[in-house]
Amino acid sequence: MSKEKPKLHLEINPARLAEIIGSAVFSSTEVVKLHLNSLSDENLNRPLEGTGVLYNFKGPNLSLDQRRAMHESWILAKAFQELLRAVRHALEEAHVVVALVTKEHKIRSNDTLGDFLMPFQRKAAGLPFPDLLEAVNGLLDQKLEFAESYKSLQAARNCLEHRAGIVTNIETKGGAEFALSIPRLKIFYMRGSDEIEVAAGERVDPGDERAEVEILMKIEIERRTVRKGDRLSFTPKEFNEIAFACFRLGQQLASRLPKPKLNTGTT
Repeated sequence: MSKEKPKLHLEINPARLAEIIGSAVFSSTEVVKLHLNSLSDENLNRPLEGTGVLYNFKGPNLSLDQRRAMHESWILAKAFQELLRAVRHALEEAHVVVALVTKEHKIRSNDTLGDFLMPFQRKAAGLPFPDLLEAVNGLLDQKLEFAESYKSLQAARNCLEHRAGIVTNIETKGGAEFALSIPRLKIFYMRGSDEIEVAAGERVDPGDERAEVEILMKIEIERRTVRKGDRLSFTPKEFNEIAFACFRLGQQLASRLPKPKLNTGTT
């Protein structure tokens, strides 16, 4: 008499992917807003003090502008690093989920859940970002377009961290300008065939007799160039828009994952 094979029940929560990016968006925007808005002349001129600090370190004599630039570059580099880390993490988790729900798997009865998941996690972690995004996109009905933005933001982070935000031949690739592809969330409505962006304080005018207007959102790419030798920087508003685009990416990723079709058995 044959015994029925036991089944392993896995709970998959796609909302977790949005939470990974959402958490990084919250922490990075909180830090950027607090610190960049506090870089007043008074604060920068104030002697640095701390409870229990035994040593003070003397560095170069910096002007107020130089000191402000140093703080901005350091903060923005860490903030971009946090955003990009979260996007990468969410895509790795999505890669594992896609691998699990799109085919049947077997697990040995003496394996733990960690043992079962490890090969999937290792494969996702080993993929370069473009390959990782392509693998996840391969099974999404609507594709995520973020490879160009990720590469551009990574280059911006490296410039801020390793070159204090000063654009060099590394960023320009031997040319005169550093070309950036910055993601931003566009909120708009349609006026005929034109996309009219919603702006604070401006009345929505669809140009016809409609009593209600559908408000639409999409991630779009904003092109920006910085000349070699100039300093790369972002205002809190600009960083907020980039972070919001990343947040929207997490929501799209969570909502577009394929639904489970098969069960997982044990051997």
